[in-house]
Amino acid sequence: MYKLFYSLRTMSVAVFCGIILSLNSPIISADETANKTETPQQTEFKELAKQVLEVMDQWARSWAQLEPRGYISSYSPDYIGKGFPSHFAWAANRQQRLQKQKRIQLSLTNVTLRSSKQGYFTVTFTQHYQSDTYKDVTEKQLDFKLIDGQWYIIAEKTLAIK
Repeated sequence: MYKLFYSLRTMSVAVFCGIILSLNSPIISADETANKTETPQQTEFKELAKQVLEVMDQWARSWAQLEPRGYISSYSPDYIGKGFPSHFAWAANRQQRLQKQKRIQLSLTNVTLRSSKQGYFTVTFTQHYQSDTYKDVTEKQLDFKLIDGQWYIIAEKTLAIK
């Protein structure tokens, strides 16, 4: 059973890859308080969490660099954004919106990874977003699924607007 989680305090697109390296630090879990040695499950969790963070890194970097191909490819081909009839319609809209921007600044803080079953991760975080025309701070959740050996975003939710 995978009921483990990993919590990071801060993460930004500029140093996002550095966070992946910090996975060598201890995982915070209820089961670990009594145990100082890493279990095989914790080792596996850390490796899978690293893979998920790599996809999240691609997603955030591509978005901030106004690169729709990398951004959209972070999502499952079955992903359909809220209010869209299909993945194709959602992807076309996202590409058009990214092409209209001149700049995007993006940072993620309070990142928490959770896995309750094999092949799935939920990542929650505070997103600090600013473009030429819009600025906000939101609590978000991305759900990831392992599909044919690759992690993809299968769901995205805004939990709160600050």
